[in-house]
Amino acid sequence: MDPLEIVVKAGPHLRRACPVWVQLPVPPDPRPTLSIVDSAGTEVPSQVEVVGMGSDERLALAFIVRDLAAGEVRGYRIVPGPPVELLHNPLPAAPPTDTNSSLPTAAIPDLAGVAVEFTSSVAVSTEGADPADTPLVVVTETPREKVPGVFLDEVDGRLLIEIDGDLFTAYHFGSDVTRPYFHPLVGPTGASVVRDFPMVEGVDGETSDHPHHRGMWTAHGDVNGHDNWLEGLGKASIRHSGFPRLISGPVYGSFDASAEWIDRWGSVALTDTRRVTVFNLGPDERLVEYAIRVSASHGQVTFGDTKEAGIVSIRVASSMDGPTRDRPGGKGKIETADGSVGEAEAWGRRAAWCDYSGPVGEDIVGIAILDHPTNPRFPTHWHVRDYGLMTVNPFGLHDFTGDTNAHLGDLIVPPYESRVFRYRILIHRGDATVGEVRERYHDFVNPPVVELR
Repeated sequence: MDPLEIVVKAGPHLRRACPVWVQLPVPPDPRPTLSIVDSAGTEVPSQVEVVGMGSDERLALAFIVRDLAAGEVRGYRIVPGPPVELLHNPLPAAPPTDTNSSLPTAAIPDLAGVAVEFTSSVAVSTEGADPADTPLVVVTETPREKVPGVFLDEVDGRLLIEIDGDLFTAYHFGSDVTRPYFHPLVGPTGASVVRDFPMVEGVDGETSDHPHHRGMWTAHGDVNGHDNWLEGLGKASIRHSGFPRLISGPVYGSFDASAEWIDRWGSVALTDTRRVTVFNLGPDERLVEYAIRVSASHGQVTFGDTKEAGIVSIRVASSMDGPTRDRPGGKGKIETADGSVGEAEAWGRRAAWCDYSGPVGEDIVGIAILDHPTNPRFPTHWHVRDYGLMTVNPFGLHDFTGDTNAHLGDLIVPPYESRVFRYRILIHRGDATVGEVRERYHDFVNPPVVELR
């Protein structure tokens, strides 16, 4: 394979640590291994995954663009080998639970079954892509605890996700789990930014309200009239049903998870396919892309109008809580893209992103959720509380607006149709200003232009 040139144009925004993808035609066997080098000849960590089928099969080559100033242009070269180490977990790939659950590579969700653009100017249709396609693989014998990059490992009802050998988070999905959740979420200081309760009880200084708030999770309080937000007798649940795709590598680790939403009578109300991608950006921040497609696979689905919902829900560490009546000394800070600060201004408001920051140990850290313009009802409303809750909720319109129509925010998905939601979660040092959340949002929605020459 001849060397190829890549040109990355920052556009009007600083690119501090921005994931990008380049799609290449798949050459005939034997397939070459690839590397990326910058203009000085220094190798840039990169990762390859195969997407598509047959004549539409492509190589998706991913890397991180670092410290590219606004208006600047940088060149890279794609050259043959040495091998790009892509650690494909030696686990059996379960088939998707429905035929429409195929997802494209990396963090880009083709959950609607239509052509999408990767986070670059190089676009390709991934319609019909098989998530179980075998990627370009080089198996390494590096001891597990020293594996570089992002490594996924399934252990006893948890999917452990490590970054450079250190635990970042675990996806809990076992049979004893009411609905899947992530806990902990270890930030750049080495401490978790989500509350331990109720998974771990008796932690000094922690609150113990709302035991259904588990780390980071997806739930909804009114699905066809059934409560899939609270836990307990007579409540609905979400049941994990398989991992069609598990990928580890130097640039990102990613998985697809299938799930069934079970109503209070024990029947399947709908299914979802979620794609979670964790990027290796370095020690000072954590970046997760979370995409979920909810499918009316078992008949019409109505997501009812209620504030008790969150496509992405996070309960921050108690030390990050804002001031409340019970704890007036709280030092947490809520900020949104429209300039709202604190629960009184931000609750129920619409904004493209929301950030929750506060002290964890001796440091100030923050966690931001970024909403994508392709999502239904963008920009979303925020169910965010000074006592530590932050959820993306595009459904609770009558609660948020005070309208008397209790069904104002209902979202109906007709039989056999789907709806796609896509977000990024950025864990950073400091508040939203220090963490450059406003600029980092543009990496998501206004990515740099990537040209292949």
